[in-house]
Amino acid sequence: MLEYPPELAYSPAHTWARVDEAQGTAEMGVTEPLSERLDEIHSIDMPREGDEIEMDEMCIHLHLNTNIIHLRAPMSGRVVEINRDVLDNPNLLHVSPYKHWIMRMECDELEELDMMMSAAQYSRHVDA
Repeated sequence: MLEYPPELAYSPAHTWARVDEAQGTAEMGVTEPLSERLDEIHSIDMPREGDEIEMDEMCIHLHLNTNIIHLRAPMSGRVVEINRDVLDNPNLLHVSPYKHWIMRMECDELEELDMMMSAAQYSRHVDA
């Protein structure tokens, strides 16, 4: 059984958010169950810094051998930083999916956290 970091908020679409409420920002990444299901990631398309993204919007595209996986944003906000290390080496998402975030956003509505799952809730979601 996988352990999920308790400080993260999880979406049903297998993305996570690490929120800094004091700063009003969140890092976004992929969960371990998703990273384990993925083939080698050849490239990744990310939004640009400054882009506005809505919760559940398909905003990240992982290019694999046979297909493209579209990831939804776990929260709404403006992209303030993309992780250039992940952009240059997308397979870092396989190495440590909770360490290697994809983008950092200024959150429009921290209340959206209430619509996300805790680690325990996400564990039940994955096991269902």
